[in-house]
Amino acid sequence: MTKRKAVGVLLALSLLCLCSCNKGGEEVFRKEYIDFYKNADDEEPSTVVSVPVIGGTSTFTVRSNVEFEALWQDDQSKPWASVSRVEKKGDDLYEISLDVLPRATYGYYTRRTGTLMFTCPSQQLGAFVTVHQGLIAPVASDFSWSKYGTSDPRKLDGTVYSQWIKNDKTRGWVLTEDAAVYGKNGYLMLGDATGRGASIYSPYYEGIRNDSLAVVSFRAVAFTDVEGVRDANKLTVEIIDGGVFRDNGQTKMELEAPYADITSEKYPADFWKHTEFLLGIISSDRNPFTGDTRICITAGDPSATSGQPNRIYIDNFYIRRIVEKNGDEDLWIANGGSGKDNLLGAVTAESND
Repeated sequence: MTKRKAVGVLLALSLLCLCSCNKGGEEVFRKEYIDFYKNADDEEPSTVVSVPVIGGTSTFTVRSNVEFEALWQDDQSKPWASVSRVEKKGDDLYEISLDVLPRATYGYYTRRTGTLMFTCPSQQLGAFVTVHQGLIAPVASDFSWSKYGTSDPRKLDGTVYSQWIKNDKTRGWVLTEDAAVYGKNGYLMLGDATGRGASIYSPYYEGIRNDSLAVVSFRAVAFTDVEGVRDANKLTVEIIDGGVFRDNGQTKMELEAPYADITSEKYPADFWKHTEFLLGIISSDRNPFTGDTRICITAGDPSATSGQPNRIYIDNFYIRRIVEKNGDEDLWIANGGSGKDNLLGAVTAESND
């Protein structure tokens, strides 16, 4: 048995000792206690807490009438958090500091979970607190299934949708056979050199009808040829069949995709750097989420047959739930509204994901 598993077993056994039974089988509650609170002024203890995706130091309160040890455990080879401080602030009152790494060094917000453990072996007493970072993502695609052409954005070797294999066509991202959507190796390109635009649609997630808040995130880069000539960079995001943007109550948002720096010494390895978007959507009384709610991303004008090219590369599309009652972090608020990802999309600090 590994040391980590042994600790987990010991703590699990300790939890069983939070209360004991007398000979008649009746529960006898202990006078010793270790209670965790998200905030110092909370009246009720908690067993679940969320920490910011950008990392940093989170501070919590513990009330206990026994001396205890605070430990951290997760399933990473290099733990993504650690207890950095346990300070007694008064009678039976302690302040706990948890140092947390950023969830990732790019716009990746899918939930990971660890455990804060408080133990008093001499009293056979312990408490577990589940710690979440990030959100559950019922709709997720890094387009790793797209195996067309190469991953090099300088090469126009993508495969148009009409020539995709059957399995990829049934994924639900493209609705019309003549769409100017091109599969590359690990991402998609919308639009073509003649000026036609193109749209993709997120797959159905029927469970969104039960949600009230969510965030949509993706990468987008406007096309630049090897000579440095740039396409137009118009990008439209639309909510179809239920829901509105939290910023303005509308169903459509116009964006401008950034251009990659083709003069960078690291190009094209840094092609996707700082190209993340994060958009907040909400189920409103007038326009609630439905089982048919989808997100449509459009480059240029799909009805155009000619004109200035407006090719946009798209990658890493996610829809993530925000469940307020569970204490999920509201990434839309943390980001300062919809638009450019100012959170993980701008992070350069250390992480392990």
